Amino acid sequence: MMSAFLDKPAKEIMSTPVVTVLFSDPVISAVNKMITHDIGAVVVMMGGQPVGIITERDILKRVVLEERNPRTTMCQDVMSKPLITIRPDTPLSEAISIMRKNGIRRLPVVERGELRGIITEKDIIRKII
Repeated sequence: MMSAFLDKPAKEIMSTPVVTVLFSDPVISAVNKMITHDIGAVVVMMGGQPVGIITERDILKRVVLEERNPRTTMCQDVMSKPLITIRPDTPLSEAISIMRKNGIRRLPVVERGELRGIITEKDIIRKII
């Protein structure tokens, strides 16, 4: 049962559409989107491609702790990069191992430079339970 689940491709449990911000947007807009959509991260886009991710922790560490203004600080200045991604056909077992190895909780799903979805720890746990 569990191994069949772990063999599933990422595309079967990824969330879509992904909530995104532009690299040149102020951090406050990332915060607003996270609150509006009740999520803990947004993917940062540049030229139509995903280039980074901003998590609640990034905002705490790189904006709040450093006393930067979220209205004038740009998303590109606080995002985590390089963005670690997987393909839609990546098996869940591999996705989980990438998350564990990199100490991350979210994996954008990208195909030919295009953002297709995102897999989070929560998505995986919800599908198991």
